[in-house]
Amino acid sequence: MTRDLTPAEQKVLASITARIDEIVALGTAAELTATTVLNGPGAAPDYPAFQQRFARLGRRMREVRFVVREDLPATMGANTVITNGEVPSVQEIQLRPALVGPGTRGLTDRALTLVHELSHSLTEGIGEHPVKDYAYRRGWAWTYLSAEVARSNADTYAEAAALLVERKENAWGQYQAFGRLVARRGQLAKRSGTTTFGGALAWLDIMVNRAWVRASDCEGFAATTFTEAKWKTPEWSVWKRHARLLALENQLASWGYITERTVRGGVACLLPSEQAVVARLFPYLGELKHAVDRIDPVLVERGDRITFDTASGALRVPRGTVDRAPLALAELLLDAVIEGTAGLPEAKPFAQRARELVRALVDQDRDVERQGVATLRSIFAAVPAVQPSADRWAALAVELDAAVLADVQYRWERLAKDIPAVAGLPDESDRKVLDGLATYFAEDIETLRTVHGRTPVPSDVRRELAATMKAAALHITNAYPGRRPELDKLRARLEALA
Repeated sequence: MTRDLTPAEQKVLASITARIDEIVALGTAAELTATTVLNGPGAAPDYPAFQQRFARLGRRMREVRFVVREDLPATMGANTVITNGEVPSVQEIQLRPALVGPGTRGLTDRALTLVHELSHSLTEGIGEHPVKDYAYRRGWAWTYLSAEVARSNADTYAEAAALLVERKENAWGQYQAFGRLVARRGQLAKRSGTTTFGGALAWLDIMVNRAWVRASDCEGFAATTFTEAKWKTPEWSVWKRHARLLALENQLASWGYITERTVRGGVACLLPSEQAVVARLFPYLGELKHAVDRIDPVLVERGDRITFDTASGALRVPRGTVDRAPLALAELLLDAVIEGTAGLPEAKPFAQRARELVRALVDQDRDVERQGVATLRSIFAAVPAVQPSADRWAALAVELDAAVLADVQYRWERLAKDIPAVAGLPDESDRKVLDGLATYFAEDIETLRTVHGRTPVPSDVRRELAATMKAAALHITNAYPGRRPELDKLRARLEALA
């Protein structure tokens, strides 16, 4: 359910609006060109056209209706709802409560979330909303988009905004996306001439993301009813906005998950029990998406099949399995992720047809997105298969671990610089971020332990990280004394690496 914003939330939204206005003002064609966010494969980027869209974001902020949705999925900071009628229009942008919660810290990050959503609300022509979701800044497919598809990708606008602010504030890295996946993605991109593994992960990411989005569409369509007169009108069966969703619904029926939509009491509908089955698609695809985001590539020499462990995120990839072009290798990766997640409660209803289900959701995507995905497919299809040598494969395994270690070092170094200022903020809601840093450190230390088992972390790096954590713990425990035992144990685990 949604609700209107409270007066306090409206005040926060006004501050975010002002911040977005500042960001949009920075976005001249020259400055946006300097971000290089459209510099992907294919035709030359059209930055003037990108700037025309970017410049309209502030105006859309004042035109769109905002509501708070308490149960918005954890994977979403906000969500743009566009009606599914004959002339689609933006119904509202739903916000997580935290996005308009108290405090002023993180105002730019909140603005970046809304820049992404506002780009979805841009219109060109009657009912046309050209900006979609093809790749995310923290995903494997980022940097693999063609210039044209990137211009129609929502997170491209968020990334451009982040880079504009960093340049203005002379704060490189403050708002860009970092993390283990980003570090590994960058290293794989550097080695694209010796392996197609990075491209295969990118195509896997695109497939699963699009299937996830389409599963949400299926849930909405399943709850939609039609009058008997409209249902039996011949022209309706070829109405593009519903024809593909109906095809997906009928595919589910052919597999025995539901029965086909029929007319009951003058209304064409699915029974509530069948709607509930369709509604389970989105959580399942959400688990697949989460699994792809958590992939920890473990490159090995021996073996004849790729496997995925959902508990650790380890994707074990034998060298003999990667002698394929990106599209073919991505299918093997998808099989591994599906098999590895088959035991999850969300997966059980669909485990037997999971691969066919993902393919159907992608094949029956919305018309605009199908065209964009087809463009990307053609780019990946043009990349030939490569068989890395044993030495090159072993070296890449070490390089991926080194990239993760460098990422942890960089993020902790930046954190050490930021913590004193955060600890000194007068507003408790702004300082609250300190309370969550133990979890942040715990995740990274577990990653370091995993990496250390394959590629030893140098002793000087361990000492440096332990010192950084000790200094951070002083500020954290001053504000939250109860965190001291947990932080002491985490530092001990870090120092125990040997």
